[in-house]
Amino acid sequence: MSMNFQPDYYHGDNRVVRAILNGWSISPIIKARSGRPFTVTNGNVDANLDGNTNDRAQVIGDPHLDDPTADRWFNIFAFQRNVAVPGVITNGNSPRNFLTGPGYQSVDLGLSRDFRFGETWKLRFRVEGTNIFNHPNLDQPNASAPANIASPGDFGRIRTAGPMRKIQFGLRLTF
Repeated sequence: MSMNFQPDYYHGDNRVVRAILNGWSISPIIKARSGRPFTVTNGNVDANLDGNTNDRAQVIGDPHLDDPTADRWFNIFAFQRNVAVPGVITNGNSPRNFLTGPGYQSVDLGLSRDFRFGETWKLRFRVEGTNIFNHPNLDQPNASAPANIASPGDFGRIRTAGPMRKIQFGLRLTF
């Protein structure tokens, strides 16, 4: 959701205060989404003998946690690795994309004002901020690939996050 708001609300007698408060433009962009689904895989083992090593893991318990954290996003003990047995095809019972990663919320904000000098000169002051409230937006567990039983130290953990707040200023002279 985005908008452009020009709050010229001060109509008092003081010209200096009116000149300082009025004439600004506020432009927020609000982004929000639910978490993205991901699949728990078996690791670098081709248990179903199809030539790919992205086979699904075996679910042996409830993978959901009541209070997930970045250190433990889902119950890692609810999964078991399929073992490749020569000549026997074993498929994991873990459904595709049945777990959900963290959601995303961010507010970007632009604040600008034009100052006129004469009839043809204009100076625009602008400040922009991304993720202005500095909300941590966590990536998927094992963000570079689906969660993987073969990496037990990182299995179920979130190691990366989206960018922090950034603010930039700008001036533009039009003549």
